[in-house]
Amino acid sequence: MAIACKPKLLIADEPTTALDVTIQAQILDLLVRLRDEQGMGLVLITHDMGVVAETAERVQVQYAGQKVEEQAVKDLFRTPRHPYTTALLNALPERATSKMLPTIPGVVPGQFDRPKGCLFSPRCQYADDLCRSLPPTPHSAEFGKARCHYVEKITTGELA
Repeated sequence: MAIACKPKLLIADEPTTALDVTIQAQILDLLVRLRDEQGMGLVLITHDMGVVAETAERVQVQYAGQKVEEQAVKDLFRTPRHPYTTALLNALPERATSKMLPTIPGVVPGQFDRPKGCLFSPRCQYADDLCRSLPPTPHSAEFGKARCHYVEKITTGELA
């Protein structure tokens, strides 16, 4: 029904959640084929980084409802710029360096208990007083449009 009127944009919110791998692949193939055949845009909302890697061209990463990074998919997987993106990717089983997968400490802030500064600051290994008091603005595309005070230092390895 959603594509009967040949929309210019299809928004698919978690279209593969709770599906087995075979059905997942069929759904993703269908979405990509429809996108290509009908020339429509496709916004795929998912928490599954495998789905992102297989189907996306550009990726926006959100944390607590706020965009924290935007890059081409290959760049995001190769050089994530925001600490949250890095933590997400490090938690993927295929990137595991030990038997225990890394986790992100703490909890996502609720709608009414947001930190004053960076939303990720209570959980970020790089957070300092600046991060806790002043919300960061997005950096240039060169730095993945990441919303982090220290994206340049993180990218160059100054902060490790």
